[in-house]
Amino acid sequence: MSAQTRTRPYISSRFVLELDDGGSSQYMGTLQTIEGGTFKSEPLEEKVGGNGAVTKYPGRPKFEDVTIQVGMTMAPRFWRWLAKSFSYDAQRVDGSLVALDFDNKERWRRRFTNALIREVTFPTLDGAAKEPAYLTVKFAVETLKEEPSGNNKYPGEQQYKDEWERQRMWLPSMFTFKVDGISKDPAETCKIDSFSIKQEIIENPIGKFLENNKEPGRVDFPALAVTILQRDAGPWMKWWDELVREGKHIASQQHTGHIWFLPRDAVGSGQLQSKPLLTLDLFGLTILGIGPVKHDSKQLQLQKVKLDLACERIDLKGGHGTT
Repeated sequence: MSAQTRTRPYISSRFVLELDDGGSSQYMGTLQTIEGGTFKSEPLEEKVGGNGAVTKYPGRPKFEDVTIQVGMTMAPRFWRWLAKSFSYDAQRVDGSLVALDFDNKERWRRRFTNALIREVTFPTLDGAAKEPAYLTVKFAVETLKEEPSGNNKYPGEQQYKDEWERQRMWLPSMFTFKVDGISKDPAETCKIDSFSIKQEIIENPIGKFLENNKEPGRVDFPALAVTILQRDAGPWMKWWDELVREGKHIASQQHTGHIWFLPRDAVGSGQLQSKPLLTLDLFGLTILGIGPVKHDSKQLQLQKVKLDLACERIDLKGGHGTT
């Protein structure tokens, strides 16, 4: 092959997600990373004759889950896809993962069908953090196919309603956590450890079809590890005494909580004074444990308490800041 006709290697500098909507593919936003999506097959063995020979051939096609990292600049339809999965109304979607070069020209496209959310991981929220944060979203697909590049030219990131600037609006230090009837006002929370919401995906092989159908199963809502100041621990200790020590397992001992992800220019500590980028409403909250964070006399530090909380359901609401 001559140098003139040889395809040159390229570097992908930007990745985007597209989801179908009414027969057309719609841009959802820029992705930070893409992992998985491997094309696989388990080997099948067949013993032939009496000489010990073994014939091997591939079995059913399998497609590894796709994992992406996203910020707050995803389109509203993307947030609705996540929200439906949390509320036992899982929605299958078709779409594409697209890689662009430095000139925003399409270089490869991977088409997927009947995708279901498997897991959404929220990063650690920490008042001392300074770098932008991202959600990690894992989804299962029924089929995955590499399609010829369309040589499409995409607009620059800044042309999508200041997309890149809006991504920078989300810092893991800008958040508010509150439990109705327990938290003081203003509610000052030091840290919420990373947590994941998981949906079980059930494999359903059918007859002559090579690809397995996939069905949504139960949703597993996580326990939360929350760190607050020792001075604010009184109501939480009282809640634990009534619920656990005294065994008052009654509906009135369950509460509703909220996590608001705030833009970096939000004003006020522990108060919702501007539109949130994203809201998580926590239902059926109960307290499992409460205890001091390690004390060290050699360090000058604020005294803190760590809470272990369980919840029955989490609702997601996309807010201000999305494209």
